[in-house]
Amino acid sequence: MTLTRSCKKALLRLEIWLSLAWARFLIRFVAFRRWRGLLGPIGGELPPEQRPRVSSAQAKQAADIARIINRIADRPVLFKAVCLPRAMAGRWVMGRRGLPSRIVIGSRRGEPEEGLLFHAWLMVGDHIVTGAEEREGFMAFGQDRSNQESTGNAA
Repeated sequence: MTLTRSCKKALLRLEIWLSLAWARFLIRFVAFRRWRGLLGPIGGELPPEQRPRVSSAQAKQAADIARIINRIADRPVLFKAVCLPRAMAGRWVMGRRGLPSRIVIGSRRGEPEEGLLFHAWLMVGDHIVTGAEEREGFMAFGQDRSNQESTGNAA
């Protein structure tokens, strides 16, 4: 690996770590209304015909960035970055690279002692790049149940 390439990878890791830290800080200490605009559009999953088209190179780049986000977030050093900070950091990092992404937030009923559970995931085109592992069973906000049942994703 060349020196230039290793420097670029180190800078990307630093950018991701700082984005995760910033997202975690905002969530924990700042009122949502003050940073809501940083997220871009949030809502249900778009039908396939309305999702932005991404090339295979862009999809690979998004998957590579998401893998690094998950690796960094899985090693909590100063803070724990769960689904929403990961999606936020991914949106920011991918946005700086011109990759169209969208944060989707959903909910599902948990056990009686858990109540209502929430989950966030990040989509690039047709691909869920962060939060895919835990996504099963969550219904995206703004998505009606009849649409979800017809696609086989009933909660």
